[in-house]
Amino acid sequence: MNAQAAGTPRNIVIGATIGSLAVCVTALLIIPSALRSIGSSGFLPHTTCYLNNQQLIALHLGSDAAIWLAYLAISCTLVYLVWRTRREIPFSWMFLAFGLFIVACGFTHFMEMVVLWKPLYWLSGDVKLVTAVASVVTAVALPGLVPQIHGMVASAQLSEERRGKLEKANEELTQISSHVMVAQDAERRRIARELHDGVGQYLAAIKISCDVAHEGAQGDAKTALDDALKLLERCTAEVRTMSHLLHPPLLEEMGLASAIPWYVEGFTERSGIQVGLDLPENLERLPQPVELAMFRVLQEGLTNIHRHSGSKTATIRLRRDAAKVSLAIEDYGVGFGSDNNRPLRSGVGIASMRERVRELGGELRVRSGNSGTQLEAEFPLPKEEQWQSGSLS
Repeated sequence: MNAQAAGTPRNIVIGATIGSLAVCVTALLIIPSALRSIGSSGFLPHTTCYLNNQQLIALHLGSDAAIWLAYLAISCTLVYLVWRTRREIPFSWMFLAFGLFIVACGFTHFMEMVVLWKPLYWLSGDVKLVTAVASVVTAVALPGLVPQIHGMVASAQLSEERRGKLEKANEELTQISSHVMVAQDAERRRIARELHDGVGQYLAAIKISCDVAHEGAQGDAKTALDDALKLLERCTAEVRTMSHLLHPPLLEEMGLASAIPWYVEGFTERSGIQVGLDLPENLERLPQPVELAMFRVLQEGLTNIHRHSGSKTATIRLRRDAAKVSLAIEDYGVGFGSDNNRPLRSGVGIASMRERVRELGGELRVRSGNSGTQLEAEFPLPKEEQWQSGSLS
């Protein structure tokens, strides 16, 4: 079926060419003196037929010149189009056939200008004969392409419908993703509160009881209670840290100016990675959604450095102006696509960061190589009156 469809245009062109040759042979048989009389004629030029009326001559000359130049420009454009899109556009030979037909039509008008003063009617007729051949080829070949063009149009309409459905599905997924992140932050806040107010209080009560028992204990019991109190203090510290990481109270109370140094200090203690901080002096509060998104980007970025980069140092820079605020995190580890041949893939963490930033109208950029990885999140800032009115919180 495909081979037959592919061969159809070729068969059409062959048939049209044979028909055109038949037209040519017939024309030459009817006017056998055409080739012999191209350069000589006893006829009068058209100016004589027009009674040398200058306005009439100018009308025909101007019209034919404009048509000839326009046809020539159209043909050149079609040839250029076929050359530029020769691998993408189907039926390129038909465009060339149209170009030949239009050029031939243009030269018939050119000959109309010539015969105003030179009665080369045989040459004019030969030009019209070439135009007739090009016309027949195009006219015969074009109808056979109608079913294929119709199929392409139907396929394009189907593709457009599918594209619309994909865009709609993408919008729905984006909304779902936004709701999931909001629900995730709310759940983190709830778990942090439960850890602090529930488990944390129970641990504090257990520690008080152990302290009371420790005062009256002796010997092995006292030693055992000492060990239990140390484990209890460590457990309490871990629960407190977990609660703060899930939803740091400093972020709500003091903003990024306090939350970032606090988190970086704890990260350095846990990971051994030295992190350099470059924060503006007197960093003012930002809209709550922006602060939360920046803090989550900071968490995920430093976690990725600890897990994947192998770097012992990192740098954090925060910049703010009247229109935007940006957070840059840079490490000096192996990076993506370096000697270990790890491609730059958008994992769950990066995808989550990108979605958070995009939800607030910002942009997340990730660059990685042999010298390390640079991650930058940029957020636009609303006008002060919009922020203070609570439209973004």
